[in-house]
Amino acid sequence: MPARVVSFHPLIEAADHRLLVSQRPLDEADRAAVAQADAVVLPHICRSDLYEMVSGLKKPLFPRQAARLGQDGKVGALRLFSRLGLPQPRGLEFPALAEAVRAWRQGGLAAAGLEPPLVAKGAGGGMGDNVFLARSPEELEGLAGRLDIACAHGPQGLVLQEYVEAGGRDCRVIFIGGWRDAFWRVGPPGEFRANLSQGGQVVRHENPTGLAKAKALAERLRREAELDVAAVDLLLTGQGEPLLLEINHYFGREAMGGGEVFRSRYFRAVQGWLAGLGIDPSLVRFVQ
Repeated sequence: MPARVVSFHPLIEAADHRLLVSQRPLDEADRAAVAQADAVVLPHICRSDLYEMVSGLKKPLFPRQAARLGQDGKVGALRLFSRLGLPQPRGLEFPALAEAVRAWRQGGLAAAGLEPPLVAKGAGGGMGDNVFLARSPEELEGLAGRLDIACAHGPQGLVLQEYVEAGGRDCRVIFIGGWRDAFWRVGPPGEFRANLSQGGQVVRHENPTGLAKAKALAERLRREAELDVAAVDLLLTGQGEPLLLEINHYFGREAMGGGEVFRSRYFRAVQGWLAGLGIDPSLVRFVQ
């Protein structure tokens, strides 16, 4: 008898293909199907109630997303990297901008070894839009109304982090199942952010030694945080050592060739995952 594969992914069809269209609530039929499943394919960005049901029933699932649902965003990343003991720029979290400004003015940041300029990161957002450079408490205070402390799937607040001079570049490492991609992102002159949306460019063939170090640290994070599909951002210190910046669970596709390439990689990752469980990969198919 073939294995039972249940898919909630809109583009990956299995014998039991269950779609949660228009935020359809989970029902007893969904629970019964998952309870009898040998493997469950989830959407790339999964609803928390669905993830909790499948993981609560202890079913093999792809992709694992516990880190996203519990520690998403900039504040969540700071906490996660700290809990795992992984290297990151020195930083402090605050529940609100006013408290961060007050701590700066009262010497709390200097006592923690943080000296200006500092990188201010709101909990949510992406593409570099919620990241700023602040040289004084007055500049930080001036971010009111621009820095967003909300986060949909993680703790709210903001992070103040030491500014590490990295030549206006960072490294992105992408994981999609067993597939890997890694490259530098180089920002335009005068811009400390290297996001492509901020004018950054992809560079693939420079400093292979540094890139290998960044990939090794990202790989360690992937294992310890159980990441199946994610883009990890890092930078190198002046001494050439990598530091973790952020985990992106939903990330741009441009550098990897576009959405079609991403969807193809995702489907192949699902097939590889099933094969690793001893399940026939042909039990799922890609639909559009």
